[in-house]
Amino acid sequence: MANFKKIGAFKNQGRLSLLVLFFFITVSALLFIVQPEPEANINRPIPVVVDTMKLKMESISPIVEYTGRLEPSKKADLQFEINGRLAKKLVQPGEFVKSGDKILILEEYYIYKKLYELAKKNFEIQTREVKRMEELDKKSLLSKSQYDKTIQKQIELESIMYRSKQDFYKTFIQAKFSGIVNDINIDEGDTVSPNIVIANLIDAKSLDLYVEVRSDVIEGLKLNMEIEVSSGNIYSKGKLISFQTSPNLETYTHLLRIRTTDNKFRSGMIATASFVLPKIDRSFGVPVSSVLNDDGKKYVFIVKNKTLKKTEINVLTRFKEIYVINGNIKPEEIIVTKDVSSLAEGQDILISK
Repeated sequence: MANFKKIGAFKNQGRLSLLVLFFFITVSALLFIVQPEPEANINRPIPVVVDTMKLKMESISPIVEYTGRLEPSKKADLQFEINGRLAKKLVQPGEFVKSGDKILILEEYYIYKKLYELAKKNFEIQTREVKRMEELDKKSLLSKSQYDKTIQKQIELESIMYRSKQDFYKTFIQAKFSGIVNDINIDEGDTVSPNIVIANLIDAKSLDLYVEVRSDVIEGLKLNMEIEVSSGNIYSKGKLISFQTSPNLETYTHLLRIRTTDNKFRSGMIATASFVLPKIDRSFGVPVSSVLNDDGKKYVFIVKNKTLKKTEINVLTRFKEIYVINGNIKPEEIIVTKDVSSLAEGQDILISK
């Protein structure tokens, strides 16, 4: 009986050992499955993905564009020289006038016209008298003093006539050239004051484009050379009429004037002039976004063995979004093309596909 009890105890102890062993194995397996991931090495920087391009040496003729507004080549501000009251508007804005046509007249026009006509008539009468006296003087039928008095009277009347003419011409405004009356900002019956612009005249047969350019643009320019001018979908040619050889002391730019006679253009349009700069040999064209400005110097990042090398370069010129550069760089080298401000020398990178 005692032996049976011992055998039962051994069996229970064996089952307990197996249960403990199973529990230990199960816990170990669970710990292995749910173990935490190893901590990242925070001392090792994560490579940055960058866009790149391969350098190509070439001869570049940069094309630069400058924008301005088209204006009539001929324009005149019109104003009276005396006080008065407007009597008539002989034309309306938008009408074509010929050179010499009257546009506006004052009420004083009629009085001064009459005075001028009288002065002119007196002078003409005196001129005929001088001729008659001259014939008498040749025949010695007239004293020298009488002839001189006649001449003196003619001079006085001529002076009066010219003063009357000047006064009369101040009572109206006439077209200085053939063109369109662009604007009249006065009505009949309004008073006018001297030297205040009340109308303007334009000749839109030809238009001028004014642009301000950098000094490197004017190096190859010559008067009357053709310049490409465009506005929207309109493309044409213009002639260089004038350019400023010395730069503006405030902007350091040169003012250019380009004239076009293409009737597809209209006054007031925004237009662009394109200039081809002198050819630059043995240079590289890179995006503006690839160049880093740092402490007054310019750099590019060259990719070598998936790390960056910060290399100083020379910027020769810029056109549109392209820098023309040279320096300690070689063809076929790979550079980063954008977001260079956030990069550093020796940084690990990955090249985007």
